[in-house]
Amino acid sequence: MNLFTKSVAFFSFLSCFFVANELFSQTEKKDNLTQSRPKLVVGIVVDQMRYDYLYRFYDHYSDNGFKRLLNEGFSCENTHYNYTPTNTAPGHASIFTGTTPMNHGIINNYWYSRAEDRMFYCAEDNTVKGLGTASPEDKSGKMSPLNLKTSTITDELRLATNQQAKVVGVSIKDRSAILPAGHIPNGAYWHDASSGKMISSTYYFDELPKWVKEFNDKKLPDAYMKKGWELLLPLETYTGSLADENKYEKHPTKEKKATFPYFIDEYDKDRKYRQFPYTALANSFLKDFAQEAILKEELGKDAVTDFLTLSFSATDYVGHRYGIYSVEVQDTYLRLDRDLASFFEFLDKNIGEGEYTVFLTADHAGAPTPSHLHDLKFDADYIEWDSMKIELNNYLEDIHGDGEFVSYMGDQDVFLNRKLLLEENISLEEVQKQVSEFLLTKKGILQAITATELSKQIQRTGFLQLIQNGFNPRLSPDVSFLFQSGYMDSYYKKGGTTHGTPYTYDTQVPLLFFGKNIKNGKTYRRVDITDIAATMAALLKLQQPSGCIGNPVVEIFE
Repeated sequence: MNLFTKSVAFFSFLSCFFVANELFSQTEKKDNLTQSRPKLVVGIVVDQMRYDYLYRFYDHYSDNGFKRLLNEGFSCENTHYNYTPTNTAPGHASIFTGTTPMNHGIINNYWYSRAEDRMFYCAEDNTVKGLGTASPEDKSGKMSPLNLKTSTITDELRLATNQQAKVVGVSIKDRSAILPAGHIPNGAYWHDASSGKMISSTYYFDELPKWVKEFNDKKLPDAYMKKGWELLLPLETYTGSLADENKYEKHPTKEKKATFPYFIDEYDKDRKYRQFPYTALANSFLKDFAQEAILKEELGKDAVTDFLTLSFSATDYVGHRYGIYSVEVQDTYLRLDRDLASFFEFLDKNIGEGEYTVFLTADHAGAPTPSHLHDLKFDADYIEWDSMKIELNNYLEDIHGDGEFVSYMGDQDVFLNRKLLLEENISLEEVQKQVSEFLLTKKGILQAITATELSKQIQRTGFLQLIQNGFNPRLSPDVSFLFQSGYMDSYYKKGGTTHGTPYTYDTQVPLLFFGKNIKNGKTYRRVDITDIAATMAALLKLQQPSGCIGNPVVEIFE
């Protein structure tokens, strides 16, 4: 072999060596990237959880529930919703899309449909049928994410993996299972208040999976209700709450007082499955179902990251009925803390400690009960919709003549009868302005702004900016208004509380990250709820959801 031939052979060998080395390096980088991702992500939403619940009840939490998240994870101590209304459906949609109702289209739980002249539900879909319901036509099952107009972080995970990643959504409430799971999940499941079963719809599959049927056959809600809801700890330890029996709570029935214990079969047996979510027992039941979903769907069992969305709804039901300073609420969180500890132990065993990532937040917080505030000498009261709607319509009739000018009024919204205004050649903008002026004369209403104003000029400061972020030109009301702090819908005059405003008692929620790739620490800078999806996209190396306006919580990465 001459020198030239030897040189060619040598350089050919080097070329092959470097190509092979580069291919090996790329494969190694890909393996490292795969290994850096968690096997499973669990997005936990605790419905109506206020930020201060982390610390009001801290002394009675176990070491392995909320405290584990706080002590080993990363806490965003100043997290807020950046829009109004702060309600369940827009909350869940915003967490997982990284945007506000302006873009994702879920403007409320229910809203008035001008086109159909009726109240419209956020997850309704008459093109699908229920699975697991008594009849396929039961409304409780005719649900889907059809009305969600942007992608979710769960969608982006499915798209990025050519749908190899598995996504499952579970909750007691249908909207809280459906919206987080996105448009292309492997399934979404929710509780049927008629039967106590976990159900779904034909949007996801043609038949309810066998494992779900087998789970339903166990009739766990009945077993939990037979056990009853009793205090976890001695009553005297509930120092973060008012007396067990107080005048600010709503009673479960006319006969049953708002006091422990709660044995549903003894006071409302015929409606027991509807009463079930108003107890802490429903959270334990949902935890059981979530664990079964992980096992049967084999989540976190291969090299592709899977995603479980888990929304605990009982906290909201209990909060609505009994109020934020009730013993019932405190006990619900103490029990949820134990459920979380048990769930994390399950994940440690079945996914592997350090192999999963969790975030926990809330879809909104909750307001103090106005009657309680009033007794403490705050300016707080209730606003009655029906009489105000009549008064408003009479006011407009005095100006424009007879007619039903107000199609709908409620939940801090006014929808006008645009068809009548068009027929009578009355300026929509003029009537919107008159409605706004009328509302501002009423006690308990702080601000009002018209759809025309929101469409023509971007509101960049204060509460009006939060209205703007929740405003969707196609769907939103003609006039949006805000209660004064401490005021509430008269529906809650009999007791309990609600949410929906831009005040911090409704906007400030916990936000905790925990597990793989999450360092221990906290930040006190303001974080918007829309930052969650952006943060998870960064952690998972995914494209952000299509409408995402949030930014990653950079402190986690620094």
